[in-house]
Amino acid sequence: MNRHKLLRILKSIYTWPIPDDTAWNVYNNFLEIFMTEDAATMDYLYNLVESGREERLRYRNRIAELGHELRPDELNQYIFLIVIAMSEYIELENI
Repeated sequence: MNRHKLLRILKSIYTWPIPDDTAWNVYNNFLEIFMTEDAATMDYLYNLVESGREERLRYRNRIAELGHELRPDELNQYIFLIVIAMSEYIELENI
């Protein structure tokens, strides 16, 4: 996915999208993670995507303990970027 399309999608879905450079870098980092095919990391990210409200709250609290506060919608945006990267990975693998 190109940068312009990704940022347009985020801005159309979220009231307060994460900064453009951050979103683009995070997306590329997630895509790179999938391309390395590290099964443990891929499973972890998949479980994060599948997590419910309570699990996401616990995850946000763990991140906050490390000094990185995230609004619920920010975490959802990062999870959305995981989903987009996962989808791109699957598409690339099926070519």
